[in-house]
Amino acid sequence: MRLFLLVIMYSLILLIAAPAAADGFATVRLATYGWEGLFSGARLSALGSSDLADGSPAALLINPAPLATGNRVELGFDHANYLHDSEITTYAGSAEWNNWRLNIAIQEYTVDDVIIRTAYNPEGTGETFDIQDRMTLTGISYDLGRGLFDHPSLRWSAGAVWRRFSYTHQSQSTFSDTYDLGTTLGWVVRHQNGSVGITGAISRQNLKGKTIVFDDREAGLPELMRAGITMEAAFDWDGHQRNLVKLLVAYTHCHHRALSNSADSDHTGVEAVFFDTLALRWGNSTKLTGGISSWGVGLSLDGRLLGPFTVQADMGEMGYDNLASTDSETIWGLRVVYHY
Repeated sequence: MRLFLLVIMYSLILLIAAPAAADGFATVRLATYGWEGLFSGARLSALGSSDLADGSPAALLINPAPLATGNRVELGFDHANYLHDSEITTYAGSAEWNNWRLNIAIQEYTVDDVIIRTAYNPEGTGETFDIQDRMTLTGISYDLGRGLFDHPSLRWSAGAVWRRFSYTHQSQSTFSDTYDLGTTLGWVVRHQNGSVGITGAISRQNLKGKTIVFDDREAGLPELMRAGITMEAAFDWDGHQRNLVKLLVAYTHCHHRALSNSADSDHTGVEAVFFDTLALRWGNSTKLTGGISSWGVGLSLDGRLLGPFTVQADMGEMGYDNLASTDSETIWGLRVVYHY
């Protein structure tokens, strides 16, 4: 009991002590980076961005404190076409050693070449220009559960992220720097036939309340607080090192702290993994009006075939029912892990 009270106390200090916004911040109605949080990797997207306990490098986009998973180096790549004329690409990598984790993630939103039209050339001048939003994140976290308490069932990480929002339009570019904080607490109980676990996470994004100049106007950047819970149950496969099946249910609530024209959103997801190899996923998100339904599959190949390497391929499908659109987007992801 004392251990849990200590964990809760430190978690509250971590989040409350951080400044809510920079001095002089004024809420503006113009908002940008509205696509943030839609695609956080193929697995997370298939789960409706609900699993804050996800430990992939791309998870840094929504949680600065992913739980440690052992000494390893991991690289990830995810790609999605978005709304016919644009694409979202994520590059991410992480390295873990002795309870420390260093994580880097870059996510780009790029609009296809836009044709320049004028009153004299309504069909186009033959020239084009580019539009690109980018988020660059560098994060560091520490597993307090293993590093301070050395408790076999407790996993508790705290982390911080430096986040840069940058925007490029034709030859002009601008950027804004801010930071995120977060903490994740997990508890796992093992029994004769497997294990059960519960994980909770809280993160605050854009703590400085930064804005960015967009189209000669000041635009608000996402300033979110996320709180989520993930429950897992794994069942052993007799005579094998793998799990027969592992079930996961996740829920996350997102609160927009500054932008009055952005509603809160709820995210739910369910995952079933068979033999630690084949994953089936379903999710739902209310981030956009009308909601987003999602599903996906994953395939993982580990040490039995690849020695110290693990390779995971993921696919997610997101369907919209908003803004008179019933389009769907497909997200592809690939992760390679080296265990040492």
